[in-house]
Amino acid sequence: MPFSYNRLDELEAIIERHGPKLAAVVMEPTRAVDPEPGFLEGVKDLCHRAGAVLIFDEITIGWRLVLGGAHLRYGVEPDVAVFAKSLGNGHPMAAILGRADVMQAVQESFISSTYWTEGVGPAAALATVRKMQRVDVRAHIAHLGNRFRDGLRSIAEKHGVPLTLSGHAPLPTFAFQHEDNLALQTLLTRRMLERDILAGSACSICLAHADEHVDRYLAAAEEIFPELAAAIEANDAHARIDGPVRHSGFARLA
Repeated sequence: MPFSYNRLDELEAIIERHGPKLAAVVMEPTRAVDPEPGFLEGVKDLCHRAGAVLIFDEITIGWRLVLGGAHLRYGVEPDVAVFAKSLGNGHPMAAILGRADVMQAVQESFISSTYWTEGVGPAAALATVRKMQRVDVRAHIAHLGNRFRDGLRSIAEKHGVPLTLSGHAPLPTFAFQHEDNLALQTLLTRRMLERDILAGSACSICLAHADEHVDRYLAAAEEIFPELAAAIEANDAHARIDGPVRHSGFARLA
């Protein structure tokens, strides 16, 4: 039963109707925007009043904002927090953290043990965490993400391309405010590929990136955006693409 982010009233309606039957609320503490004041606190309060568990999905944005999870930034501790990709720097690894009484349920559940003795993931996770304790990764990726957003916004405005940017600085996303948004995104990707840059509608900044990579992307965008503007003016974005238009992405619950 989905509810919208920052819409506490929608969760209240669900709990009013199904409260005693709810096992948990599973959500990202943030994805593209910050929570409104009191939202996460309100979700936690409603969960506990209904006897449900609050689970934060920290897999995508978590450590991009704070070492240890985005929930630390907002001061709201969930009953369970789930981490994965960033924890092992790309190696297969995940971690589920939580309150002792909630985690005790694991003792009564079946969990496959195929990889219990595999050591690469834990070793990668320890090395990653120690590196992030030594190096201010968050400041680095925030700096580059802000440069990317500001630069792309400036180029779009210069060439009259209706572009909107969203997301936190380390994971900026964008879209064209046009009925042919997906075709324009596809055209951008194809023109970027011609310049040996793999680009989509998001930019996942990492520690390996440097100012020179942002500069190279923006220099390519400066060359490509005039064509995007022309495609919008002539309404022929589809005709400029030698192949299919990209899909809109994964289906969401709401």
